[in-house]
Amino acid sequence: MQPVVLMNVFEVPSGSEQTFLLWWKEHSELFRDEPGFINAWLYRSVSDDAHFSFINIAHWETADCLAAARAKHITGHPAPPDIKGHPALYALEVQY
Repeated sequence: MQPVVLMNVFEVPSGSEQTFLLWWKEHSELFRDEPGFINAWLYRSVSDDAHFSFINIAHWETADCLAAARAKHITGHPAPPDIKGHPALYALEVQY
């Protein structure tokens, strides 16, 4: 089974960036020690007019590992109410 990539794009209202960053760092720490976690990165848009202010990219050994970790942590640590995430899971299709 090949690793999977979680890509989660976030809508973060202007003025809520620090709240989001604190939540993301705290939330990410919960996943760091879970079985199957490989790594995670958070990217911030360099454009003021970007629809998605932040993009989280996390690599997991399997989709099942991610599902188990999410089941354990998501409900107790929701994003702040004004922040909306759009997560999707991907597998490598083509590599150059």
